[in-house]
Amino acid sequence: MATAVAICGVILSVRLPRLLAPVALAERAFSFVAAIVVLTIRDLPERKIAKLTLLCFLPWVGACVVLWFTERIPVAACGNGERCRTGLFARVAALASRMSGIGPVRAETMAYFPVGEEMRRALISDLKQAKTRIWLEYYIIAQGKFWNEILAILEEKARDGTDVRLLYDDFGCSFSLPRKYASEMEKRGIRTAVSRRIRFSRGVTRRDHRKLCLIDDVCYTGGINLADEYVGELIRFGHWKDSAVRLKGDMAAFETLYLRTWYALRPSDREKDKAFPAAARGTPPDAASAAVISDPSSLSERLGVKVLTAIAASAESSLYLFTPYLSLPNALAEAIAGAALSGVDVRLMIPHIPDKRAVFFLTRAYCRELQRAGVKVREYTAGFLHAKSVVADGKYALVSSYNLDFRSLYVQAECGVFAESAPLAASLEQDFLSCWEQGTELKKVSLFRRFLGRLCMLFAPLT
Repeated sequence: MATAVAICGVILSVRLPRLLAPVALAERAFSFVAAIVVLTIRDLPERKIAKLTLLCFLPWVGACVVLWFTERIPVAACGNGERCRTGLFARVAALASRMSGIGPVRAETMAYFPVGEEMRRALISDLKQAKTRIWLEYYIIAQGKFWNEILAILEEKARDGTDVRLLYDDFGCSFSLPRKYASEMEKRGIRTAVSRRIRFSRGVTRRDHRKLCLIDDVCYTGGINLADEYVGELIRFGHWKDSAVRLKGDMAAFETLYLRTWYALRPSDREKDKAFPAAARGTPPDAASAAVISDPSSLSERLGVKVLTAIAASAESSLYLFTPYLSLPNALAEAIAGAALSGVDVRLMIPHIPDKRAVFFLTRAYCRELQRAGVKVREYTAGFLHAKSVVADGKYALVSSYNLDFRSLYVQAECGVFAESAPLAASLEQDFLSCWEQGTELKKVSLFRRFLGRLCMLFAPLT
């Protein structure tokens, strides 16, 4: 018996390498092709490093991920942003107009909502008073008390002849709405389109992450989706902290943004609509105006990261940031760290109770890197912080759907409002400082966990 085992061992030791040689050769060839693709496509340097590292450790799986599921980002989207020293709002408005073709918003009034419950009351009131149109575009819509309350109003307004449109992301609503929900809405008189249908193709990660509601001359945007947890009807991860802004005035810029997506999904509606509203181009920006912070559906330009970098680079006294997730490209990380190193009071708030543990681990790792530059970091202890807002120097405010991570900054469709408004900035700053007083410091971790955090940071551009 022992002799037979020995003979089999000798045969395998001679034959096995020959049998595995073609497999090993195919693995190297496949990985080599994937590496060439990574090196030659126009992409962020951080993403290239992450992809090449993945190929080294997992040749087969890594090559499949690189060639199939990841996104390409053109060089035009990879710039370091403009350093804004003076006239930040005017520069941002001009930047937005050049990159997106959408001018500034002429907002007569701007109201900030620090929690979803407050936004809900104002939103329901505006919906009931709508006369000409209600256009909704949301990443997540979930059946429940909040949505049912809205839906009842939408059906009533549709019967009365109001132009009611609903646009939602297929992935974001994959577990919260039935598959044939769009057809059901059409039967109720609500024109509906589903953005980014789930398909196993290169665009699988490019989601419509916007939160946008247009009611006549009123617009709502920010981080609040149409689901119960956002307005306190459902408790998930403790208190759900979020924010939004309400604008009233000339909303031509947001109309253009909305219809771009709508007509891409329903091109026949272009003929049905009476007129395509023109953006308010060339309107002189002032303290009562807000610039649109959004990105075209293509990845040729990424306005959000440039604006965030400009805000951080121009901050002179204070810079306060809310974000649920953190994984920063080098340009933005250096701008935030540079502000702290130059003496600016830079503070960052993240959740204490995570909704995604792996992503939260990565967020804390990036926070520790920023702490080395003097950025102050605290965690929102009351629950999950989902707000995506920035306030600088007590006069510049950004309320948007942008998370401070690679996916939101470089892949997904986003939107928001940037304004030079002392009242709006004061409301946001007061909200931030109130949360800050209730926050807790980052916990110290072992050297091993710090090493794991750095390892995760290597692959952050792929998340």
